[in-house]
Amino acid sequence: MAADLIDLHTHTNCSDGDYAPAELLRLAKKRGIKTIAITDHDTVDGYDKELFLLAKELEIELIPGIEFSTIDEESGQKVHALGLGIDLENKVLREKCTRLRTDRIKLMGQIAEKLASYGFVLRVDELVASGEIITKAHIARDVLANEANRHRLIKAHGSMPLQGEFIEKWLIKGCPAFVPKTKPLLTHEAIDIIHQAGGVSSCAHPSFNVMKGFSFDNMKQLILRNKFDAVEAINIQYDKENGDQRFDMIREFTQFAKESNLLITGGSDYHSDNHELWGNMPSLGMADEVVRPGQEMVDNLNLLTVSRATTVE
Repeated sequence: MAADLIDLHTHTNCSDGDYAPAELLRLAKKRGIKTIAITDHDTVDGYDKELFLLAKELEIELIPGIEFSTIDEESGQKVHALGLGIDLENKVLREKCTRLRTDRIKLMGQIAEKLASYGFVLRVDELVASGEIITKAHIARDVLANEANRHRLIKAHGSMPLQGEFIEKWLIKGCPAFVPKTKPLLTHEAIDIIHQAGGVSSCAHPSFNVMKGFSFDNMKQLILRNKFDAVEAINIQYDKENGDQRFDMIREFTQFAKESNLLITGGSDYHSDNHELWGNMPSLGMADEVVRPGQEMVDNLNLLTVSRATTVE
């Protein structure tokens, strides 16, 4: 297995990943990762003093991060904005995370009502009590794990669906149980918060947007219009028709970043080793991938982070 791996996009069970933050770090150590960023959705709850002490003990560089779910104001496109090297105690960042948690709980209640109208039970109280940031993955898991929903699921899908299949049939835009956010976080607002927290903003998996039908040119314009600092060009997407990896997108966005004087970031978007739930996803650290993040990426990121922190002060 490759050593000294770098992964700047991972998730824990503080949002929709499987592992607790400390468990993820220990797994990262086993996988040969030397630098990692935990980028949970709309939360930094996974970080505490003990986690940084553990990272030091494991000799892993832990870069504070977050992944904001946003909407581009001009196109209406859903965009994920990574914040890397952020100040975890920044007041603006903390207040926004608290607000986003509250908004997600309200949204889940509305989704539960829609699911109920189709015969599905969502255990809202249990999900709220978990203290986790509620995502579509949490909702899908709860519905699939509840035996009371089994008959309805099989009837609707023909067999027991995977997590992703349930999400794509019921929870995304245009589907029966989809509920739009009443006041979504705009992309440029998220970037401003990241900058106020001294961090570097990177457009997460832009190739995913292209896979969903948003053109390369439109995605590039979106990145420039919102003034991202970086592009997550090193992110593996899979063609659903044949399962092939889309290296053309890596080349395209890498070239775009260089031409636009933007930093390049990369990561696995790791959630779990459970491919039945998550389908084709790169492994933690992207050890098995032909293309993966390198040290130069981390060095450039750290330089800009230091520069931005000095400016914020």
